[in-house]
Amino acid sequence: MSVSQLEKAMANLRISLAEIENKEAQLDAQITQFRQQLRRVPRQAIYGQASLDASLAAMGEIEERLANAESLRRRLLRIKATAAQELEALTVLKQVDEARTALTNLRRRPDANTPETAAEIRRLEEFIAEGSKRAEQAITARYEERA
Repeated sequence: MSVSQLEKAMANLRISLAEIENKEAQLDAQITQFRQQLRRVPRQAIYGQASLDASLAAMGEIEERLANAESLRRRLLRIKATAAQELEALTVLKQVDEARTALTNLRRRPDANTPETAAEIRRLEEFIAEGSKRAEQAITARYEERA
């Protein structure tokens, strides 16, 4: 994946995550509203503001809406977790790519044999190895989930 494709994919994931978080906030507000309504309806029946049958019917409808909203929120959170994992994997890939570029540039410098440069080269090599391993694990985990 080229850097521009990688950045485009990361930008799309960030937009998707923002949309997901907006939807999550909407669902949280609905869930709170339904719970408040469930607390209020029994009082209406007790104080005669609504008949018992009407209150029971209203509570049933509210409970259905609440259950639906909670179920929708759970599904949304699964999608959010997947998107966050994808973004994390792409971020690691980008960091590894940047480290590889920096490593190549360091090795080409005339002072590549100084202790400071050699230490930086080792640090970058370790980062690349660890980052590549993390990316591999993330990709493998996603592949296994699909299978």
